[in-house]
Amino acid sequence: MALNPAEKNLGMRNNVTFRILNGINGKVLREYKGHNQATNSLLTGIAHYLRGDGVYNQSVYTMTNYMPAYISLGTMGLINQDEDQYGLPAGLGVGTMNDSEIIRFTNYMNTTPGFGADGYDSNDNNERTYLGLGPIFANRASTDTINCQLISSTFPRSQIVYRTILPEYEAELPETLDVVFSAMISTGALAQFRPAGKDYVFITEAGLWSTSIWTDASDNGLLAGYRLAPPNESDWDMSNATNRATLKSNILRVGVNEVVQVIWKIQIGSLGQLSESTTTYPDWIDGDALEAI
Repeated sequence: MALNPAEKNLGMRNNVTFRILNGINGKVLREYKGHNQATNSLLTGIAHYLRGDGVYNQSVYTMTNYMPAYISLGTMGLINQDEDQYGLPAGLGVGTMNDSEIIRFTNYMNTTPGFGADGYDSNDNNERTYLGLGPIFANRASTDTINCQLISSTFPRSQIVYRTILPEYEAELPETLDVVFSAMISTGALAQFRPAGKDYVFITEAGLWSTSIWTDASDNGLLAGYRLAPPNESDWDMSNATNRATLKSNILRVGVNEVVQVIWKIQIGSLGQLSESTTTYPDWIDGDALEAI
């Protein structure tokens, strides 16, 4: 019996979560959940090395250079940090304020890292000038907090402080392991990125990194990038005014005394790739339908 799509809880849309927390009491004020496809297979190669495959000692290099250790925020896709009467970003979009809203919002969606963008080389970087989330705050193109990674000489990428591995029997997909990473970006760190006279900063994306060092000469240790967008593909048509409003409402506004937590889950699998076993499902799951997703 095939599952009703409405009953499926496969987690395919929710492996990246942004939470805006009250810095005083820790209460979750706002939350965004989305999906980054690049991270789902990120560690499969490493898992092969852990099993003993690969060139001798190559796994040391792989795990040193491609293990997630840091997370940072970015503002790529914003023209400015202005807000409208509803507290939503007024400068959302790629282009200039002279362009129509449809053009700006369409360009934003066309350059969204999330479904497959991994940043390893320029071909996978959505034609960005810089690999990753853009230059550091000090090197941004203008005095506005736009098109940059929210790090500085005094505040590097945030170190992942929490990691847990969910075994197969707790994972969301059959024959997978869920590896969950989390990092907190503090109120004090974000204060330096707010434009003068504003008590907030809009963020549009986050990056998952293996190094805290930024450079314009390499991939910066970028393992995956994710830009905030409507999680459902049905909302991606930016010629629709309702969808444009949905996009604006998905951009996160971080105010004074508010902390950002980024939770990034990597679904390693299928384990059948590693064990060369045949995937089997319980009787109540239509395996052919599931694998067709």
